[in-house]
Amino acid sequence: MGAGRKFIAALKCFIKCPSETIRLMLSLNPPYDSQAVESVKAHCPGVEVESVGFYAGLLLALVFLAFCVLAYILSLLYSMGI
Repeated sequence: MGAGRKFIAALKCFIKCPSETIRLMLSLNPPYDSQAVESVKAHCPGVEVESVGFYAGLLLALVFLAFCVLAYILSLLYSMGI
């Protein structure tokens, strides 16, 4: 499975069960929260549990970066008087 497909699968899984995906993302070591793993496997059967946390974190980092860029652009426009 390619990186793009893993990212899309993790995105779909994040939309279906965000709290379990966040719990997987926050547990950095392989002994993951067993309840979160079972819930992710039940809701997203074709997803690798090890990669869900990584790709969900990457998605949230990209969203944060987009908001930072938007805030910077808006502050520049505000300072120019537009």
